[in-house]
Amino acid sequence: MQLTEHFADTELGVAGADPRLIQNASFLCLGVLEPLRLQFGPVAVHDGYRDLAHNLRVGGKLDSYHLFIGGQAAADISVTGEGCDAVFDWLRLESGLPFDKVILERNAQGFSATVHIQVDRLNAPRRQAFTGSTGDATDYIPSTVN
Repeated sequence: MQLTEHFADTELGVAGADPRLIQNASFLCLGVLEPLRLQFGPVAVHDGYRDLAHNLRVGGKLDSYHLFIGGQAAADISVTGEGCDAVFDWLRLESGLPFDKVILERNAQGFSATVHIQVDRLNAPRRQAFTGSTGDATDYIPSTVN
């Protein structure tokens, strides 16, 4: 099932899921991923919804937006042909999009690995930005947001 024009329920991990999870995924796609695709081209979703067991296996926080609790949703993405740094900078400095938090996550070697984007359809966007290591929110460094 298509959530929006360019994103399917399978990409966000909500195929056959509870309607609330589908609403959260659709909100993320419509509010952030579709405009991101319009700006840069195809967006690859590496991780969207996680059930609790999956979240624990990958070292996710117990309150991770990947759990889609309440109105929350998150996706770890990259953009075909564009570096994660450029995507992160556009999101936080130019886009004006209603994200709650965007994180430029780096791998163990220190290279940009993915951009984490989270939203909350039930609350106003905080528009926070950070850089840090994948799977470890303890060493995130705040970044400027316009």
